[in-house]
This record gives sequence, structure tokens and C-alpha cells, in this order.
Amino acid sequence: MTNHTPGQWRFQDNAQNWKTNPYSITARAPGVHSVTIANCPSRAKIPPAQARANALLIASAPDMLKLLWSIKSHLYSGASLHAGSQLFDDDLPIHMIIDNAINLATKGRAT
Repeated sequence: MTNHTPGQWRFQDNAQNWKTNPYSITARAPGVHSVTIANCPSRAKIPPAQARANALLIASAPDMLKLLWSIKSHLYSGASLHAGSQLFDDDLPIHMIIDNAINLATKGRAT
């Protein structure tokens, strides 16, 4: 599927102890308590609330990717998820939007 760090990614609020990187995303790794996936700094151009929101979004990325894979599987299996629906303003079919999101997450580019 992908090569990202496995396991549940956790949002860490370090704001009381670490002013330059108040938010981080960690995951448990074999043999260690946790490994840092990313730090979301709070800088003059990124307000603290936005840095926190960024960290929460990053922490949920593996779960969202798993959901996209599941939806894609259902769409291509013929299951009824309104596969022909046009859900967005640009009228792209939902399967194209899902494929693009998966490709961005796994290959760094859209299809």
C-alpha cells in the first residue's frame, strides 16, 4: 500500500514546554517509546491555532488514506456509494477525486 510509518499517528501538544515546535506528530515504533513523524512550528507567519490545526490534520492522514482506499475498493467492486455522483463544483467523478488524493499521498503527484 504505502511506505509511511505504520501505526496510529498521535497529536502531541508540547506548547507548555516547547515554544518553537509546540505541536508534533508521533507514532510508536518497535523498541522505542515513540518516533517523531513531524513537528509543526509556531512562527510569526503561522498563528498558534493554525499550527495546531495543521498538526491535527497531519496526525489523521493515515486514517484518511485508509478510508480513501476503502471507498475506492467499494467503488470498483460495484458497491453502491453513489459512484456516478458529481460531488464537487468542478464535476469530476468521485473516483477521480479519490484516485488523485491517494496518488498525492502515496506518490507526491496527482494522476
